[in-house]
Amino acid sequence: MIKVLASGSKGNCYTVQAGGEILLLECGIGWKDILKGLNFDLSKVVGCLITHEHKDHCKAVNEVMKAGIDIYMSEGTAAGIEFKNHIYDYRVNTVKDDIFHVGNFKVLPFRVQHDTNEPLGFLIYHKDIGKIVFVTDTYYLKYVFHNADHILVECNYSERDIKDLPDYKVRVLKSHLSLETLQESLMLWDLEKTKTITLIHLSEANGDPEYFKEEIEFTTGKRTFIAVPGLEVK
Repeated sequence: MIKVLASGSKGNCYTVQAGGEILLLECGIGWKDILKGLNFDLSKVVGCLITHEHKDHCKAVNEVMKAGIDIYMSEGTAAGIEFKNHIYDYRVNTVKDDIFHVGNFKVLPFRVQHDTNEPLGFLIYHKDIGKIVFVTDTYYLKYVFHNADHILVECNYSERDIKDLPDYKVRVLKSHLSLETLQESLMLWDLEKTKTITLIHLSEANGDPEYFKEEIEFTTGKRTFIAVPGLEVK
């Protein structure tokens, strides 16, 4: 099961539960909110993947480590985070473009395009839930994926809505994924076995949840969800 604890510019955190284990994806909200989302039970949590160093993706990283949970990120991301509990530095695991294991989850990191040090997406596999593509905060999807069971992917804005963006918001064009770019990418993927697509990190100002959902379902023919707190995808 995939569960959304938070999604968007104010904070991102998701969980994947399979085989009695829980993998955290991002920790960009308050620690108390993460605990609440986990029903105050950390016994099943085997680790936390972090895509990059922006606070809305790693806000609670120090509390996560202090709670005894290992974190996994690129070396560049680690360099961009202020670790306060240096006694727990041994819980920081830097990863490259090679498969690693977190409990019984098998994870393959891959590079994405964002305005940070060394951002990553993750291809995640567990025998009890299958293959999951998790990618956020990127203006372009370089790789083509085949037969993912579940897809969690950014759909931040639509190009139809950004014609008159003020200068301070132009950054979005070079750091986040548009609906149109996502559609073009998904048309190249092999989605035959895909069960669900969940659209994450929608822009509060430029996101249109119902329109995005309809467009992606039309493009792919797959069940599509909008990431909102409390959403559970099976």
